[in-house]
Amino acid sequence: MLRAAFIFALVTGLVGLSAFRAEKPKFGERPFSVNTTESHFFHSNDRSVPVGMFSEAVVEADTSVQLHVLMMNYTAYDSAYANKVHRIIQQRLPSSVVSDFWDGSAEELQQALTGNEVVVIAYPSGGNADILKAYSKILTQYVKNGGGIILTGTHEFSILQQLGLFDLDFGYFCAEPMIHSVVLDHPVLAGFSGEKALKNYAYPLDISDPGFVTIADVRGYPVMGYKCLAAGKVAYLGLEYYYDEIESSHFLANTIRWIAQPKRAVGFVASASGDNNWVSKSPKRSEELLRAGTGLTDPVFDVKIYPNPYVIKATIDLDLAKASAIAIDVTDETGRIVGILLPLKNLNAGLYRLEMPNLSPGVYFVQFKSGEKTVVKKVVKTVGN
Repeated sequence: MLRAAFIFALVTGLVGLSAFRAEKPKFGERPFSVNTTESHFFHSNDRSVPVGMFSEAVVEADTSVQLHVLMMNYTAYDSAYANKVHRIIQQRLPSSVVSDFWDGSAEELQQALTGNEVVVIAYPSGGNADILKAYSKILTQYVKNGGGIILTGTHEFSILQQLGLFDLDFGYFCAEPMIHSVVLDHPVLAGFSGEKALKNYAYPLDISDPGFVTIADVRGYPVMGYKCLAAGKVAYLGLEYYYDEIESSHFLANTIRWIAQPKRAVGFVASASGDNNWVSKSPKRSEELLRAGTGLTDPVFDVKIYPNPYVIKATIDLDLAKASAIAIDVTDETGRIVGILLPLKNLNAGLYRLEMPNLSPGVYFVQFKSGEKTVVKKVVKTVGN
């Protein structure tokens, strides 16, 4: 009797485990990531990897790209996954600098973001809700200021909802997915034939965000796409990167190159391109001075721009009365950001001197932001004789 009960329990358990198999997009969350000990034990049948399938001998190295990429690993499923993605980026974009942020306060994340054109968040899973909320505000502002963020696939779609970079209703997972291109000529899909079956898992989403643009899907669900947010972009690659599958790694490298162009680091100018649909439709602006909080009686900084108007070069003097977090960007008359002079950065008290970026003749507005205070200065570039 005891033996019969044991056999019945074993069979029931095996049947229950088989429910985690994913022949097509499934509802619900997988209990663990693919390349963990638990996964190899429970999913050995549907995750067997042919010898040599993910050979790392074939590397599409692009030495022409020199970017600063930050791996934000706070929510990574485990360190092995984050380190794997780090290595893939370094192999394919060897001239780029890849750094890591594992843990810290919102202020420390803000500091880590400075100078980086792209942030990669690999397999977000877990994390403290309050910390994620604080990070979300910092990341959102980073994108608005011209940065780019790439999120890879995850079975915990709720983490994507907490980060709040785009709206989604639900997430799925799919084994051996067939990736189908929606926008074939998009730079992210460069070199892609239009349809391909992958061995690694894919994580399509139910996207409810009207600003999200789908690039590729799995069975009609968005698996690759992006959203423009002010001057920057947030991209989603719903793919898995434990194994170095050529196509998935190719998409990642393409996305990093695409989302970082034009360069948005300090001193570079962001020019509009065909897919920059963040361009403001607001009417032309006039010079304005906006202050809030203690700004009226206790000025944090003083600004001078000279000469103004200018022909070739204009100098910006920023005099800080006390240590402050400052962000400086340049917009045209429509409100479109055309240059990031300084991503949000903590500066000590003192005088700082910058130069206007190389712009076409026209009317521009330099925005100085510190906490609740914003100062906007009008600058005019004219045509020389």
